[in-house]
Amino acid sequence: MRQMDKQRKVQADQWKQDDQRLFFNFLRFSPTYWQVCSSTEKLRLYKDMHDDQRAAIQCHRRYGNVFETNFDDWSIANHRKFMNDAKPAIQLLRGTEAELIKPADHFIHLPHGTQVNSIDLKELLSGFKVQNVIKTAVTAAKVRVASLWKIINLVYTRALHPDIEQWRVGALVKLVKAFEHLLDPWAARSVRGHEDMRRHMNLMVKRWLDRAALIAENAARDLFPNDQGELHPQFKLNFGDSRFTSRLFAQGECEAIYARTRVLCT
Repeated sequence: MRQMDKQRKVQADQWKQDDQRLFFNFLRFSPTYWQVCSSTEKLRLYKDMHDDQRAAIQCHRRYGNVFETNFDDWSIANHRKFMNDAKPAIQLLRGTEAELIKPADHFIHLPHGTQVNSIDLKELLSGFKVQNVIKTAVTAAKVRVASLWKIINLVYTRALHPDIEQWRVGALVKLVKAFEHLLDPWAARSVRGHEDMRRHMNLMVKRWLDRAALIAENAARDLFPNDQGELHPQFKLNFGDSRFTSRLFAQGECEAIYARTRVLCT
């Protein structure tokens, strides 16, 4: 049991360490965030502005430009913002904050002037079944972290090899473990017996790159990590655009190398 608790703590600490860097990278993938960061005009919010555009500008105001700095400098500048993101599961609310209470919530009503002792409160709370929230969150975070780093590694690898077939990129990053020792990324396409594997890998790469674009666009709206929603064609990652590749590697290949290392370590 102690060993399991220790592993969960390590995983939780790893998520705390990774979430900033993951967010940084997905912001750099987003075409919307790039447009906001590259705008030469002063960014203002207007009454009839589209919600997505408004959210992207607000996200930029909070986290700044991720294309003109490296992760270390950006992380230092935004350190306090990440520290204050999480709200406690249990809060003490005043009557003026009643709008924060949701229909499914439970709350204790203490009328003004009421005398309450700790024994009464303890007996009242003992009737609630406390869930192991930390355990659940850590388990989810473990899966999420592994998937996100895998996606980031795929994006950078695709950007480094924009002219080769998608199945080769998938083979390079070992996207499908079952094909790891079967599908050679540099083998001739004429090799027989691999048609189904190449077809399947092509589909997987497309699916994961679309998921990367969707997570990136949600990150630009300060929703992270989130892979829900509809991906519009204009938000897909355009690896055929040399400007996209240039801005990804404007600070060198340090993020690509880091992502590759993180995937190898999981």
